Amino acid sequence: MIVNKFFKNVSVGAAALTLVLTLAGCGNSQSTVSSQKNSSTTRNTQSPENDSMRVVRSANRSIRNNNFQEAYDNLNSTNNRSSEAENLKGDLQNYLTAKRAYNNGDYQTASNSLKPLKSTSTAMRDAYASLQSKINKKQITKTSTSSSSQRVANQQASNKTSGGVVEAFANKMGFTGEKGYSIIPTSASGNIYKLEVRQNNSDNTVSNMVGIYQYNSQTGAVTKLQ
Repeated sequence: MIVNKFFKNVSVGAAALTLVLTLAGCGNSQSTVSSQKNSSTTRNTQSPENDSMRVVRSANRSIRNNNFQEAYDNLNSTNNRSSEAENLKGDLQNYLTAKRAYNNGDYQTASNSLKPLKSTSTAMRDAYASLQSKINKKQITKTSTSSSSQRVANQQASNKTSGGVVEAFANKMGFTGEKGYSIIPTSASGNIYKLEVRQNNSDNTVSNMVGIYQYNSQTGAVTKLQ
């Protein structure tokens, strides 16, 4: 009887131990599954941000290599862009617009297209500065050429305009020399003259624009153009 009771106790104890180990195993298994799920969830949550960061780095490399369209296309094709990626995409769009205008000789539009940077990209900042410098040089050259051409045109118009024409216009309009007026012919075609009128201040240090007039020397008609 004592032996049988002993074996019964041993059997019960073994069964209990087996149950405990089984439950522990289930707990560990559930914990592992839960941990894997949490890890997967974390990866899924971080993935868009990581993708966005990677594409920003890639775009900056392309910008440094002057592959601006490639950088823009990569950013544009990325979903769930971060604010930095979105800002860099906008900066690139402005840059590409400015570059096209510059290549077409429209330097004013090119300059206006280079709006203030929104991204923190140093590569983009350097590209902006380089293009703006090129635009400024072209604008200075264009202005200088235009001014030179205007001086030549004025001289040619002056040569075609007799003193009698200027005097007749001045008398008609009251633009006499003693009042500080000066009249500059800017174009001449037949009997039609375009004349720029300026007036000096009292000490002759400043010459202010009065207007530009069209004068018909045959009919005496005068039209103020601006």
